[in-house]
Amino acid sequence: MGDFRIKGAFKMYVVFLCAMVGARGTGPGRCPKYPPLPDFDIRRMAGTWFEVERSFYLMEISTSCTQLEVAVTARGFLSLTITTVNRWIGSPSTTYGIGIPSYAGSPSFRYKLNNRMPYVLGRMLPGAGQYSVLFTDYEQYAIVWSCTSVSIAHSDRIWVIARRREIAAGLRAQIYGVMEQLRLDPDRLILANNHNCTHEANT
Repeated sequence: MGDFRIKGAFKMYVVFLCAMVGARGTGPGRCPKYPPLPDFDIRRMAGTWFEVERSFYLMEISTSCTQLEVAVTARGFLSLTITTVNRWIGSPSTTYGIGIPSYAGSPSFRYKLNNRMPYVLGRMLPGAGQYSVLFTDYEQYAIVWSCTSVSIAHSDRIWVIARRREIAAGLRAQIYGVMEQLRLDPDRLILANNHNCTHEANT
């Protein structure tokens, strides 16, 4: 589990990716295009995940103890229950959403909150949008990425989610190594606030 090398198909994936993608982060131009993660198995994403690191995202500035419960529906969609705690007042919050893959077997999906708003309005709610699983080993961690293009510029966001709230230093280094292969800067990440969490599961 402590092997820092990226083997087999993922090496070929990274070589192809690096030939296509330039510098990462907020900047000029439209969102970069990533090739899909090979052999992505959406059903292995089911279960409990915790946010352990992320890039800055204004909508999450007050959140802590972020926990995701993921299920796969009969239609192959992701059903997500996301629980957070307000870090300032300590109140819990739960949101429900659905992730619709771009196509069968795609690691990219459109996320929308479960509500009665028309889709045109619902897609503008905080958190709604297009997300991609850039890499995962299913058993320990996943790197999730989202990007928005506005006119001549784009802004992207990164989340590292894991099966446990706290991860070992060796695994964290492995994740950073994968991010560097993906040309994502680990220095952009900030540690998630996972202290004094009361809605524990699988820790």
